[in-house]
Amino acid sequence: MAKLNAEQTFRAKAPAIMAKLRSDFPIGVEDAAAILGNLGHESAGLTILQEIKPTVAGSRGGFVWAQWTSPRRRAYEAYCKRTGKDPASDDANYAYLFIELKGIEGSEKAAIGKTVAAKGLDAKVEAFELAFLRAGVKHYPSRNQ
Repeated sequence: MAKLNAEQTFRAKAPAIMAKLRSDFPIGVEDAAAILGNLGHESAGLTILQEIKPTVAGSRGGFVWAQWTSPRRRAYEAYCKRTGKDPASDDANYAYLFIELKGIEGSEKAAIGKTVAAKGLDAKVEAFELAFLRAGVKHYPSRNQ
């Protein structure tokens, strides 16, 4: 089987991840799409798990779907070590996303409410980015796509 490109990988994985988000959180299709659009942008369609050129000199850069950095990256890596999960696996990525969005670890619980409160897909994409990812460079057109 030929290796899937980033768009194909994203299109193959996103529906199941969106369905799981909708099952685990009180959100609609647009909310789940806004979350996945952001994660897809951060990780090149869920395919690049290690930031290629870290923006902070000397850092390890962003890691996995959300491109977690610094304390969040360390917390994710500690979670994977504690639970025996492969940090590159979809299972570990989703599990930690769930933990952050539920507010079990970290202070990211507000991201769901802010995403749901926004009106329209573009606004939901922006709301999730601002509340959860807080990217240095926004690139909203790519996140919206």
